[in-house]
Order: sequence, then C-alpha cells, then structure tokens
Amino acid sequence: MKLPRRNFLRLAAGAAALPVVSRIARAQAYPSRPVRFIVPFPASGPSDVLARFYGQKLSQRWNQPVVVENRVGATGTIGTEAVVRAPPDGYTLLFTADLPITMAPALLKLRYDPQRDLAPVAALAKNDALLVVHPSAGIRSLADLVAAAKVKPGALTFASGGNASPSHLCGEMLKRQAGIDMTHVPYSGAAPAMNAVLAGDVTMFCAPIPLGMVHFKAGKIYALGVTGTAPSPLLPELAPLSAIYPGFVISTWLALFAPLATAWLSGAELSRRIEADTAKWTDLIKVANKAE
Repeated sequence: MKLPRRNFLRLAAGAAALPVVSRIARAQAYPSRPVRFIVPFPASGPSDVLARFYGQKLSQRWNQPVVVENRVGATGTIGTEAVVRAPPDGYTLLFTADLPITMAPALLKLRYDPQRDLAPVAALAKNDALLVVHPSAGIRSLADLVAAAKVKPGALTFASGGNASPSHLCGEMLKRQAGIDMTHVPYSGAAPAMNAVLAGDVTMFCAPIPLGMVHFKAGKIYALGVTGTAPSPLLPELAPLSAIYPGFVISTWLALFAPLATAWLSGAELSRRIEADTAKWTDLIKVANKAE
C-alpha cells in the first residue's frame, strides 16, 4: 500500500473507505468474533485517536466489535510485545506509531525483532512536526536559530515529550544537520513541552502540527517550518525545513501490524520504510549518545 502523504487529521477525516484494512485476513468468515487493537501508547494520543476512528468504521462494516486496548510503557514496546506473543489468528492487531518499531531497537534491549516478528498490514497515516520558538527569543527563521546556537553553544534549549521521543530526536537531528549544540529539556509529554515554550522556559520545540498550529495561529509562538518533505496541507504557508537541510525530516507514521504468522496480503512498501527508518534512527541515536 502506498504510504499516505496527507497529514494525520486530513487522513482521519476521510478514512471511511478503509481500503486495505478491510482485507485483514484471508479467512472467508473473518471476523466471527471481536477484534482487538492494541495501542501501545496512552489514550487520547494520535495512535489512540486514529485506532478508535478506524475501529468504529470497521465495527460498522464487519458487524463485530473492534476493541481498543491501551498497553502503555517502555516507549511502546510493552504493547508491541503483547501482539508479538498473541495467537496469529487476526484477532489481535497492533495499531502503533513508529517509535516501538524503528526507534526502540536502537534504545532498548528488546525481546522481539520488529522486522522478523511482526507482519506489516497497512501504513495508515503520517504526522510531521512544526518547529516553534517563543517570540521573546528573537528568532524568526531557521538561519536565526542556527546563528544564535553557534554564538553561544549549549545556551539554547529544546523541549521534548520525553527522552527518545520524536521531538527529542528532532532536536538531535537539527544539532547534527546544522553542526550546533543545544541543551535538551525533556518533559512528560508533548502538552507539557508545548506549555514550556509558551511560557518562554525553553527556546524551541518540534511540536506535533495539530498541537502547535493552534498556538501559532493565535500568535503565541513563532513557527520556523515543518519537518516533512513538503509543506503541510494544514499550514501551506510554511516551507519544509528540509529545503535548507535535506536530511532534516521527522515524519512519524502510524500503521497496523499483526503477529508474523498471520495470513496477510503483503505490506512490502511499509516493510521497506521500516528498514530505512530503523537504519536512520539507529545511526542518529548512536552519534547522539557518543556526543553526551
């Protein structure tokens, strides 16, 4: 399946067709009982919201309940491992962002291999980030940010939703791409990190676009650009930061997986994306750890 290029919210708004998920197993009578989506992240996050949206649509189509279960912890690996160990019958599926699939192998000692123990079913959405700064920083462009960081190495700070979160890796990638030094300030989620920028406690934050755009449009923060390969449909006036630093791309994705032995149609393109992303994050994390 071709990975959708629209933002998470635009995908969610038009996802009623569900072209790939409806072919979820070959068994003619499938499903004959409730299907369980395990989401390895907290309720109300992007993975959870989209899982419940798809689950509702599939329940209507299948005339069977789709139950969303949140199994949180260890950067999403607890819920992911639960699916790996589940019976490969198509009734326990993993609905996740890419963190426990492509980033966790470089961060933790896992008891599963994402590329060997899970079968990709479909890539369902992607979500780019918005690089924002507090107006008091006097930074109005990526060039301003880089110049300020080079004048006082380590003085600028960047918030994240936690160690090894996409927003943390976004800051580390910017440091690497631009050859600058900044200080990481982790918070317990994207919302507290966003509040820190709004209060002027930190210099910058790579915010999920749905979270950052509200404050940007209200004039409370300044946006330097988006982290995708193209402008976001939600903020078409902002250029992608990759136009300046081609490797500066942070685009998390959400996808559906099953235990490996389940009978699926091929998810070949998603498999290639997983392999490429795993290599990218492993390299970045290795370099960042050496620098500390």
